[in-house]
Amino acid sequence: MRYPAMDDWWCRYVAATAGVAVYNVDFRCGPYVAFPVAQHQCFDAASWVATGARVVVGGFSSGGGLAAAVCLQARDESSWRPALQVLGVPALDLAGDPDLAAGGMISPGLRDLVRRVYFPDPSTRRHPYASPLLAPDLTDLPRAVVLTGEHDALRGDGDRYAARLREARVNVVYDRTPGVDHYFLTDDPVRARTTMAWVADEIRRAVSVADPE
Repeated sequence: MRYPAMDDWWCRYVAATAGVAVYNVDFRCGPYVAFPVAQHQCFDAASWVATGARVVVGGFSSGGGLAAAVCLQARDESSWRPALQVLGVPALDLAGDPDLAAGGMISPGLRDLVRRVYFPDPSTRRHPYASPLLAPDLTDLPRAVVLTGEHDALRGDGDRYAARLREARVNVVYDRTPGVDHYFLTDDPVRARTTMAWVADEIRRAVSVADPE
């Protein structure tokens, strides 16, 4: 299992600052389950919240990848449409091999562990809901906020996904925090407060207008 308490501070900040209800979704992880259990759990939770409400889907790291996958599935099933997707330092390609610098927060060993325990069948790593960056079609997705860190090993995922979304005519707001690694909100408190306030405003605006796009 993952631990929702890790993101509790961020959820509380968004709720207080944007004036919205925030659901901090738990999901099961490997080695207890394998793909696509976590993705289906996140989609089911978001779909339940979306009944009669405008919903922003977001997450950080693996949660950012799951949020992107939820938006893809919502589009594919024509079931509901998120008002916005917030993808923070997202993991968007579990099939490729990014340039993992020695000493970085996302090490080659951690990357291999995640793939081995949650994607034991290598063929599943290329599924669009496992690796949204590899989805053949990104059209008709909701507006996106993509956040990356300059020295994050996963920065390339965010860079390429933002570019592909723009090519698909999806409205994208991209922000890269300079000089930081994967947990980019902890290294520069002043910049972090600015980023958090800006994202909260994007969320508030997305749920309060008829069509943010």
